[in-house]
Formats: sequence, C-alpha cells, structure tokens
Amino acid sequence: MSAIQIWLKIKGVMIPKKGQVRRLGFYLSRSLFVFFLSHSIYAVEIPAFTENLPPLNYEENGINQGYSVELLQAIAQEAGIKVNIQVMPWARSYQTALETPNALLFTLVRNAERENQFLWIGPIAKRKVYLFKLSQRSDIVISDLASAKKYRIGAVRESASTKLLMAQDFQIGRELDVTKDDFINMKKLIVGRIDLMVSLDWAANFAIKKEGGTTDQISRAFLLDQSHEYYFGVNKNTDPEVYEKLAKAFDKVKKNGLLKRLQIQHLGPQDN
Repeated sequence: MSAIQIWLKIKGVMIPKKGQVRRLGFYLSRSLFVFFLSHSIYAVEIPAFTENLPPLNYEENGINQGYSVELLQAIAQEAGIKVNIQVMPWARSYQTALETPNALLFTLVRNAERENQFLWIGPIAKRKVYLFKLSQRSDIVISDLASAKKYRIGAVRESASTKLLMAQDFQIGRELDVTKDDFINMKKLIVGRIDLMVSLDWAANFAIKKEGGTTDQISRAFLLDQSHEYYFGVNKNTDPEVYEKLAKAFDKVKKNGLLKRLQIQHLGPQDN
C-alpha cells in the first residue's frame, strides 16, 4: 500500500484505484508546487525607512500615511513585495537605510552627494524648499541668502536643505537650530525661538494646521532650492531582482495614471 493510500485510510477516506492514486498524487504535487511557489514570491519583505514629513510621509495614530506612503504601497503590491514601513527621525532613517541590505529610504532628495549611495526609483515629486517666517514678522526681509545669516533658522538634522545651508557657511549652533522634524521647528517658530524655518511649502502648511493655526499665519521669506526632485532610494546591496521588480512596478504605476492621481490628491496639481 502506498503512502497516499495509507494516509487516506487513516483519514477514513475511500481508497481510490491504482490509476486514480497516481493522478491524485500528480495533482497533489502540482498543487503543493504552486502553493509554495506563490508563497515564495510574496514572502519577500523589505524594510522601508522614513520620517515625519507630511503630506509626503508621516505616522498618525499609529497609521503610516501620506503621498509617498500610498505610492510605495501601490508599487510594492504591483511588484508582489511586502514593505515594512518604519517612521523614525530622518538622521536615523538615513543611516539605517545605508547600513541595511534590501532596505528602502524615502522620501529622498537625489543630489550629487547621494548619487552613488543608493539605487534610485523615481522621480516621484517635485521639490521647492523655502525659508518661512511668521507673517507678522515684517522686520524680517531677505533679499538674498547671505542676508538670512542674521536670523536664527530652524532646520532638520541631516536633511538635504540643511546640508545646502551648511555648504553656504551656515553653521549649526550659530545660524542653524537643528531638530528632528518640521513639527518641532513650527512650534519654535510660533513662540519666537527661531526667526525662520526651512520647509517644503506643503510641509509647512501641514505643520501650522497641526498646531491649530492657519496657513496665512506663515509666509515664504525666501526660495532656498528648487533644483532637485524626490525619489525612493534603495540600498545598493539589495537583491537585483527585488530592485528590478520595484523599478518596473513604478513604471507601471506611472503609466496607468495612479502616480498623477496620488499627487493631485495629496499635493495638489503639479507643474510639468
């Protein structure tokens, strides 16, 4: 008696004839093969590190939200890959992503310094960074970047815009007051502990609303940078097949219009 017949007998199932057993064994084997194949495809899970930078990416009430979060989830689903999104201070997210194979970092400015540190997927959004002030601060007038040096500026530690300012001889502890995110900088701006804060226009508007204020309470004092775009950054030691699947899934999401729909939903109409 074969192993299949013994198993069927134990289970109280009527034992089929010899030919039927062979067919049953074939179908069972094929079913098990398909089961394990499908589960091996979807068993791939990668960590994705990010920060609180609404409306791009943020955590609220224990739920990961924002434009980049929804876009990444859509791409991962299309690629058949699971993502484990972890929201941390930017400096920690950045360093962890650099040190973790198969990890992804977002939302990331692609610039010369970072070009060889990551594999890139995108671009996913345009980027304009401003120095913001309280609208009531008519005493703050900035004609060029050098004239901003006489003010105390809130910035996010290890961000691209902070490094841009440092490259222009703005120093931490002198002109720059660095914190972990825009929320803290907005609190400081409101109470007068800083004169200016570096932020995206979307992020500044979100932060002032979170503090119970309105967008007319803050004003753009100076356009700091619009020379770069946002991307997903993938650790360079990532399995090439995983990266290729994600990149192809991004292309598909872009072509089918979901990318544009998510942009409009979260960020408003984008300049071409």
